[in-house]
Amino acid sequence: MNTDSCTKIPNDSESDAIIIVGAGWSGLACAVTLVHHGYKVCLLESARQIGGRARSIEFKDQFSNHAIDNGQHIMLGAYHYTRDLLHILRLDETEILEHKPLELKMFSPEHENFHFKAPLLPAPFHLLYGLLSLTGLSLRSRIKAIKFSLALALSNYNLKQDISVSTLLKQHAQTEEIILTLWEPLCLATMNTPIDYASASVFLNVLKTSFSSKRQDSDLLFFRHDLSNFFCLPSLKYLQKNNSRIHCAHKVKSVEIIPAKDTHSAMQFCINTQAQNFHSQQLILATPAHISDKLLLSINKHHSLQGKTVLRPDNASLLFAYEPICTIYLQYPEHIKLSERMIGFFNTTAQWAIDRSLNHQPGLIAVVISGPGQHTQMDSEALVQTIHQELRLSVIDLPKPLYYKIITEKKATFSCRVDINKQRPLNTTRLPGLFLAGDYTDTKYPSTLEGAIKSGVLAAREVIKNSTDSVC
Repeated sequence: MNTDSCTKIPNDSESDAIIIVGAGWSGLACAVTLVHHGYKVCLLESARQIGGRARSIEFKDQFSNHAIDNGQHIMLGAYHYTRDLLHILRLDETEILEHKPLELKMFSPEHENFHFKAPLLPAPFHLLYGLLSLTGLSLRSRIKAIKFSLALALSNYNLKQDISVSTLLKQHAQTEEIILTLWEPLCLATMNTPIDYASASVFLNVLKTSFSSKRQDSDLLFFRHDLSNFFCLPSLKYLQKNNSRIHCAHKVKSVEIIPAKDTHSAMQFCINTQAQNFHSQQLILATPAHISDKLLLSINKHHSLQGKTVLRPDNASLLFAYEPICTIYLQYPEHIKLSERMIGFFNTTAQWAIDRSLNHQPGLIAVVISGPGQHTQMDSEALVQTIHQELRLSVIDLPKPLYYKIITEKKATFSCRVDINKQRPLNTTRLPGLFLAGDYTDTKYPSTLEGAIKSGVLAAREVIKNSTDSVC
């Protein structure tokens, strides 16, 4: 995929446009939402390709025949912000997503395989019946899991104070086997944070949105296209069609506060890039937290808030801890398929494996390892050999891979730790006209595609509200 053409758009005045720094999923969601409501937008992206950490990449090797996603993702039916945005882009879900009722097959070299399947019943009965009828676990573990689910529903998935997921599970007497086979894999898959310090409040919010409303919210949604063709390129085309500007390879170095050129506003933002300067009365920083933090520091140098941070409430900085994700792509002969579109593992190095044949990549299997672990100390050949042997738990007559590619993101997601929501900033700031977007903001969601898009949409709504209030 080539998006370099976005830098060739005529470089005329942008002073009347809302400027968004960052063209990842959050920045794109913010831009599409604003344009949909009639606003003019200018997007500044430091890379030559839009999409941020969730995009497709082309390699000049064996994988050059098809793009590979920079990390493996699936969606849930509960991703309503993302699905609403697809509707704005006039994308047909049936053409770009495959919907499957929730079903998990988990494999282990030492334990009986585990199988959970949610029946076609209204929520939350589909979850309760699925827990009761799952195979591979003792009746005691299943009953404990059902009692836990009922207790969460009765509490509306709320906690008086945040604790770790591990502590929450122990408080509800969850057995070691169901923690190992169900709750821990779900926590790692959704939050990319180990259960020993993962936020139970965020985990419960994921469970609430997925299981408490509609049965379809727990559906697994698999991409029929790579990430760039699924969302990034349609967003780019939509923005270009509606006279917005997208400038790639425009890294923002600093942001200054200058007097406004008209009498209706008290100030204006001057956004400095290595290519040129841009001016706007409204600015959204849709960059990763550590980059937004640096830009906010540059703003503080040019504007006095009596010693207070630009953020609201009184967050000292946007310096989060991060967790890695390792994705191993194994190319097998084209006839090789997994038993399901996605399978899971426990007591193994591999955590999840996804069959990429739906993406027109037959024989390609993506294996995901979330969070820290011993795999980070293994060399490539040893890691691939280990993963290959573990895949044979599902595909018995699995030949050796033809070739492989390992993509490791050391800062793939912010670490979703206990009390993380207290650190996360709002989309608004203390400076009028300055907004934040990004999965790290206060969405109550972990660092997922839905979290990024939700933040972008919420930031856009704040801009619209601010504009309406100014007019009134």
